[in-house]
Amino acid sequence: MKDYIGKYVPLVLGALFIYSGVYKLIRPGEATYALVSLDLPPWIAVGSVMAATAIELYLGLILLFRTDLKIGLTVATIVVLAFTIFLWYLSTMAHPPSCGCLGLTGMFTSTKQAAVFGVARNCAILWGLKLAYDYYIKPTSISESGNTPNPTLPT
Repeated sequence: MKDYIGKYVPLVLGALFIYSGVYKLIRPGEATYALVSLDLPPWIAVGSVMAATAIELYLGLILLFRTDLKIGLTVATIVVLAFTIFLWYLSTMAHPPSCGCLGLTGMFTSTKQAAVFGVARNCAILWGLKLAYDYYIKPTSISESGNTPNPTLPT
């Protein structure tokens, strides 16, 4: 079961990153407002959202087409972990701003519920990333003939 999940995580997560990046291209206002409401200057908020959008689109393509999974899975883990920390911070606020998470802004009655849901969703994504890393990037083993490493990457 773990191998089955790990095998398809890059495909699903790549599509999720592309969807999120396209959503921010079309509607960057909610994510920008979330940063501005945290007392960031508007130019930093806009630049941060633009950088996050570019990273999401690039990671989405890397993961979707499985071009460089070792780097893609590692960077995706760092990005999702950083966003999880941001969502956790929002969930500790009394009245947090909407994060603009994947168009889920109207799904909950409060933005605090959306932030808590985002933390739970991202924990599941991090777990999936770990399974994918174990599936695709197995540690090299020493072959029986000596000290030559034998990398095992399934295609």
